[in-house]
Amino acid sequence: MLELTILMVFALLGYYWYNQISALDLSRTTGKQITQQKGWAFLDDSLMQKRIKIKPRLGKLSIFREFEFEFSDIEAKRFSGVITHHGGTVTEIKYFHLNEIETIPLTNQ
Repeated sequence: MLELTILMVFALLGYYWYNQISALDLSRTTGKQITQQKGWAFLDDSLMQKRIKIKPRLGKLSIFREFEFEFSDIEAKRFSGVITHHGGTVTEIKYFHLNEIETIPLTNQ
C-alpha cells in the first residue's frame, strides 16, 4: 500500500510539472506573437509566474495562472505585462505601456 501511495505522489508531481511547463511554453509563445504584432520586443527570460490557483472555467475546475513579463518598445524602454492562462489556454494579455493599460482578450471566458 505504501508503494502505491508513493507511486501516486510521483505521478501527480510529474503531471503538475508537465502541465506547468506546457503552460509556460504556451504563454511565452502567445505573448511573443502578440507583442511582435504590436511592434514591440518580448523579453523571453522575463516571464515568471505571479499567481496560481484553482478556478472554475466552462463548468469545470481548472488551473488559473498569471505570468508577468517584460517587453520593450522602439526606444528600448522596459515595460511590464501580464499573461493570464486558464484551463489550458491563454485567455488574456495586459500591457502596461506609458501609464496606460491595454487589455487584449484572446478567448471567450
